[in-house]
Amino acid sequence: MRIEFTHPELGKEVQALAGYYTAREEHILLHNGREVLYIVGHVSIDAACCGVGSWNYIQIPGFLIRRHIRDGETTSPVSEIEIIQDEEERNSIKESLREKYPGAQIEIW
Repeated sequence: MRIEFTHPELGKEVQALAGYYTAREEHILLHNGREVLYIVGHVSIDAACCGVGSWNYIQIPGFLIRRHIRDGETTSPVSEIEIIQDEEERNSIKESLREKYPGAQIEIW
């Protein structure tokens, strides 16, 4: 399945009820001849209701099909992504990223 992915604004804190998160970096991982788009970021929980904590995360939208199919001056770029559905591929990609970013929470769409 293909979707349109709106790239996050790197370095911008996004406020949430219990804290905030910040997308810090955007990268490509080569996997079996395809490009996997992933975002590295940080989450901080700092609300009295929820306690405190922080961790790094990796968000994986999927395989990059076409980069920046829309790139407006006032909006974030949009790319075409293919969702990674094969469980073996998902596990292999997670393992590769765990080696590079130990301890990060990994989410594949």
